[in-house]
Amino acid sequence: MKSELEKRILKCLNNVLSTQVDTLEPERRLREDFGMDSLALVVFQVEIEEEFRFTFDPIEDDFEKIFETCGSLYSYLENKR
Repeated sequence: MKSELEKRILKCLNNVLSTQVDTLEPERRLREDFGMDSLALVVFQVEIEEEFRFTFDPIEDDFEKIFETCGSLYSYLENKR
């Protein structure tokens, strides 16, 4: 059973990707496994900000680490709540 957080992340991910993703596998890498380039990652970041109603801090937040895998993004968002 998917958590509410997982459903919301999947919604954002599927708004950006050309293929449908049904589950968040923690080890999946956003760039390599989903083929997300820099532009897709920025669009995904905006989707996340709109869905979760906050803004990433470009100074404090390590985007490379946060958006490395599904698991790293999930952990970051779980800790933001």
